[in-house]
Amino acid sequence: MIAHSLSEQIVGNMPFTPTVSQLSAIDIFTHFLADPSPYSVFVLSGYAGTGKTSLVSSIVQTLSISGIAICLMAPTGRAAKILSTRAKRDAYTIHRIIYKSSAAMLEEGGSFSLVKEGRSGSLYVVDEASMIGQEGSNSGLFGSGDLLTDLLAYVIGTDTAKLILVGDTAQLPPVGSNISPALDTNLLTDRYGLHIYSASLTDVIRQKQESGILANATLLRDLLDNGEQILLHNCYADTHFIGGAELIESIDSAYRRYGREDVLVVCYSNKRALAYNLGIRAQVLDLEEELVRGDRLVVVRNNYAYAQNRDKTDFLANGEIVEIRRLGKYHELYEKRFVEADIYLEDRDSELTVMLLLDTLATESAHMTQGEREAFYQNVLADYQEEASVVKCRELVRKNPYWQALEVKYAYALTCHKAQGGQWPCIFIDMGLVSLMERDNSLLRWLYTALTRATQEVFFVNTPESMISHS
Repeated sequence: MIAHSLSEQIVGNMPFTPTVSQLSAIDIFTHFLADPSPYSVFVLSGYAGTGKTSLVSSIVQTLSISGIAICLMAPTGRAAKILSTRAKRDAYTIHRIIYKSSAAMLEEGGSFSLVKEGRSGSLYVVDEASMIGQEGSNSGLFGSGDLLTDLLAYVIGTDTAKLILVGDTAQLPPVGSNISPALDTNLLTDRYGLHIYSASLTDVIRQKQESGILANATLLRDLLDNGEQILLHNCYADTHFIGGAELIESIDSAYRRYGREDVLVVCYSNKRALAYNLGIRAQVLDLEEELVRGDRLVVVRNNYAYAQNRDKTDFLANGEIVEIRRLGKYHELYEKRFVEADIYLEDRDSELTVMLLLDTLATESAHMTQGEREAFYQNVLADYQEEASVVKCRELVRKNPYWQALEVKYAYALTCHKAQGGQWPCIFIDMGLVSLMERDNSLLRWLYTALTRATQEVFFVNTPESMISHS
């Protein structure tokens, strides 16, 4: 009776008539919520356009009215911001909720430890769960180094707490993994001994059925595992196929219509992203200087030096996008180049004064290589060799403002993994390498993930003619 009443309330809070698969998911969720076992987890999967966010928002709204404490989380700051906007309540990165560390610990080279337990009686909702990895997915600074295991330990160790994992199984899995472990019900059962309640949303909601973005996304996810030829639809107003000759004009037009911050080029590799970034700055934005006010950059290595809160969990994360607001003095030191800058943090709506490392801006690698970083460390360390204590030397290096500098690259074009978890009104997808790639599930997931970053319009660039359907 209680479950039936709850289902009716959730349905009543939906912004439209629920689909058949949404109704089924609501029924399964109410049974999950009534299960007293601390080892039960609800996995909600669904493809683009099937109403995952609408359903989650309705669940959150309904349970909030009932007085249940709810915590919304996502793997990245951008994903958390999107979740917060759609659910109309605060959302946080997983790291900020489940880890803690004192400033003193970090200054001494320590790490973030797992918070022992969450808040009793709480419902924890984690969006974009396809991005959550296992061993090696988490920096060694965080807990066990296994984000999924730490997340489960945090929630399951909490009296009467519940966990919902929400994601899209057609998206790219975490880097270095063939699956998205947080959405793999067999893995969650076999490895962690959990009782899994799962629901999959499959029906595209009626309001989005005329979208070329979603039509092509649906086509791509239906092709997973069946080996059929990729034929992208070219009969929708929001979907365009352009060649290299049209690229500059198309990006310029998109910038004027949407604004730079709402347009992104998605590439297959860091090398391709660099070529696009340099080309856009020179040919679209007509910029000659290496860095100017208004430039958009992406953080390419976690940085804890500029965290504002006491436990440092608001660190600047790999993948976070920032905008230059002011450029100050330039410095050349330790065989590197730096500039003082004020930056705007898009995902936090705040500004910060930092030191930027310029050397990574125009390199083909994702960030400084291990060898480059070690050489940099040794150059900084040489400044403190007169210190008697090795421990004191290392502490001084860690506090050195140049060693603490933010590693960044241009952010007009990003790899798909960097873009994952975010959405932009207009997306350009670089298809230039596709003709050289094997037409397998990896390519399909890459295309699907790139395509579903777009909310209003998509441009496929240099697509092989054999992949386009004009009917």
